[in-house]
Amino acid sequence: MGLKNFNVLSINYKDFTLDERENFLKRDYKKSVDEYFFKSDIKGYVVLETCLRIEVYFENSQNFSMEEFLEEMGLEKNARIFRGSKALEYLMNVSCGLESVIKGEDQILSQLKKSYAENLKNRKTSKIINTIFNNAIQTGKKFRTVSKINTQNLSLDAISVKFIREKFKDFSQKKVFIIGIGDLSQAILVLLHKVGVREIAVTNRSHHKSLEVQHKYKDIKLVDFSDKYEEIKDSDIVISATSAPHLVIKLEKLQKVLQDGRERFFLDLAVPRDIDPKIAEYNNVTLYHLEDVWKVYNSNIENRENLSEKYSYIIEEQMEKTKKWFDYRKGIVGENA
Repeated sequence: MGLKNFNVLSINYKDFTLDERENFLKRDYKKSVDEYFFKSDIKGYVVLETCLRIEVYFENSQNFSMEEFLEEMGLEKNARIFRGSKALEYLMNVSCGLESVIKGEDQILSQLKKSYAENLKNRKTSKIINTIFNNAIQTGKKFRTVSKINTQNLSLDAISVKFIREKFKDFSQKKVFIIGIGDLSQAILVLLHKVGVREIAVTNRSHHKSLEVQHKYKDIKLVDFSDKYEEIKDSDIVISATSAPHLVIKLEKLQKVLQDGRERFFLDLAVPRDIDPKIAEYNNVTLYHLEDVWKVYNSNIENRENLSEKYSYIIEEQMEKTKKWFDYRKGIVGENA
């Protein structure tokens, strides 16, 4: 057992549409992965879920059947699978942000670290998974430090705010309502403060987390989650980015509000989507989704692509180190066999 037993199952924005990613999330695939883990067909794993990708990084046992696993996942025909050295290289690229829409962006590394730490805490990783992830995270940090690829402000939060600002002449005077206070929402909140938005309201299912955010930003308005429709009534811009598996804003509960004729801008950054797409049928409503945001991402791409190629040697060096560890480990195991 070694590097050859390391695999990546990837459902990402390059190969799967937003609808397809949403449908996969609704399959309760984690339950299936857990079943494979508990019967030891999978020796350890890490699940990564972001707005652009759902990925399972795992070490398989000798009894593991990839065909049966993909069938269980409902992905017999269009799965993207990486195995062995290719899986290691793919994870390294993900960690460095080279598989992201925004090359070198920081958020994916933070998400990888958080996902790995959660599975490690729950004792669902293995020695091989631990070694690979520690090396991948170290590679991601080194790549950004040496290349300085992320010095340009092209993170998802920055692009989202830029996207909104381009739609309004006097953005600072608008009333903004943010639903959900995860990492992305909080990053957007910081940027809204920087550009001088005067009225910002936030809501979240967890009131405790809302209080933590208000402690940082005294001037924001806290809204009870059950009162979100009332707050939308008084808002010009609504940004939603929760991790809910279902719609958070439903048309049937918003119809009366939308009938007042007020112009409203909705930005849904969640996967699965938070906001009922049917609201876009109202003439006074503008609704955009995550994939619409990337249309503003046209500048500075060439420079980041050049940096990616220039510093690719960092990934190659780290891969070589990881492979040597596996070779050394294989030798030790062979001697003791």
